[in-house]
Amino acid sequence: MVHIKILLGGLHQEINSFAPGNTTIEHYRRKQYHMGADMLSFAAQYHRCNEGTDLLGGAYSVLAEAGAEIVSGGFMSAQPGSIIEQCVLDDYIAQLKEAVKANLPLDGVVLVMHGAAQSVESDDPEGDIIVAVRELVGEDVPITVGLDLHANVTERMIKIANTISLYQRYPHVDVWETGVRAAKLCLGILSGEIKPAMAYVQVPMIIPASSYTTEIEPFKSLMKMGHDYVAAGKLLDFSVSQMQPWLDVKDGYSSVVAIGEDREEAAAIAKEMAAAFYGMRHEFKTELTSVDEIIRIAEKNHSGKPVILNDFADSSNAGSAGDSPEAIERVLALASDVKGLMYINDSAFVAACQKAGVGSTVKAEIGAEYSKKLFSPVAVEATVRALFDGVVSFHGNFVDFGPSAVVKIRNMIVVVTTQHRYNGDPTLYRAFGYEPADFQMVVVKANTSFRAFYGPLTDLIYPAATKGSSTSNLESLPFEKVPKSFYPFSDNDFTPTVNAFGK
Repeated sequence: MVHIKILLGGLHQEINSFAPGNTTIEHYRRKQYHMGADMLSFAAQYHRCNEGTDLLGGAYSVLAEAGAEIVSGGFMSAQPGSIIEQCVLDDYIAQLKEAVKANLPLDGVVLVMHGAAQSVESDDPEGDIIVAVRELVGEDVPITVGLDLHANVTERMIKIANTISLYQRYPHVDVWETGVRAAKLCLGILSGEIKPAMAYVQVPMIIPASSYTTEIEPFKSLMKMGHDYVAAGKLLDFSVSQMQPWLDVKDGYSSVVAIGEDREEAAAIAKEMAAAFYGMRHEFKTELTSVDEIIRIAEKNHSGKPVILNDFADSSNAGSAGDSPEAIERVLALASDVKGLMYINDSAFVAACQKAGVGSTVKAEIGAEYSKKLFSPVAVEATVRALFDGVVSFHGNFVDFGPSAVVKIRNMIVVVTTQHRYNGDPTLYRAFGYEPADFQMVVVKANTSFRAFYGPLTDLIYPAATKGSSTSNLESLPFEKVPKSFYPFSDNDFTPTVNAFGK
């Protein structure tokens, strides 16, 4: 077997430009911060967790099975959130460059990132990372990239990388497989089995993430079109990006990427898919129900299945702070005795519970700890049921929710954490001792991915008309950089053109 040396690494985070505060290095250290040899041991032991780090695990598994010498470029991942402090990005790139220089010559590079990052000074951190690597490895070393379906794939990224592969399913249940695709493309180039040509078309629109899924129409047919072209041998890979809709960047687009061995054929397919994509823009709609109505529906719910109050406007995976008390406030205002299971992120309230102790009654305000422009705190009287350090087992990996409390407010069980994490999976509630199926109503602060995990429990899912920094009403947000020629800000004709070809 020919010896090959491949660098693997990346910085992974999705940004909400409208979320309060900044993402610091501590946010990465709380989730995943693995540099040097630590990254290799982490990747070797990693279990699929249905989150972004699966990209690393999938890519590592393929490279290791191929017998490649894997060089650590370091891997950092933080919970989706606010704009990244510049020093975090600068420090990662500096460490990555040192790893590259120490291991030259490299045969290939696989980078696993999100694609919707933003730092204080950069609207294209992933592009910055790819550029830094390309400048060191030279023009002939293949760089393949794995990204989220909600990536902002920039023209610069396309021109510098050899291939870029995005998740192909939403809910995101193929994250591991996307890491596999990126690694296999790199190995295929190195073996000479493939000579990929990548065509990229920008699509001038952004769509709320709550309004579409690859599992149903119209998005399902678009993704089937791409899969059919791969099955027919006309493409090696394809990607459709619904750009993170709360990312305000000057070079932001949804996009289509088609990778084939015939450049002109890949270009024609990319344009065809982009036209179909834009053509279905009016079909992406989210039907909303008021919080009060959902509560009343849940009060009458004796089906044995929970009603899901989907507070996607405060979604953990969309970068919101998780501190909306809207559902709690409405239950209190209605004097409802609905048996509810809820979640909120509030460190001050957790501290009050810790001070009072288990079994005590806490009278305090809850909510709006971070999102003060959006919400007002709610005065509650809560019985402290349990206190936790917040480190729980999550699909075989340990996840830190920070110091946490479980309280009872009226007939509601409320999990209160100090880290806004993984809200779209019932494992969150189970980790704190509660089964969502045992309740009339469950609050889920997530957009669409939660449907993959709550779908087996219930079909009583109601997207709620709530406020939040990940609202579906994009026109209500203070976008400054994204062109107002984009849909939904305007509704213009669109003729697809190939904006860039890959390396």
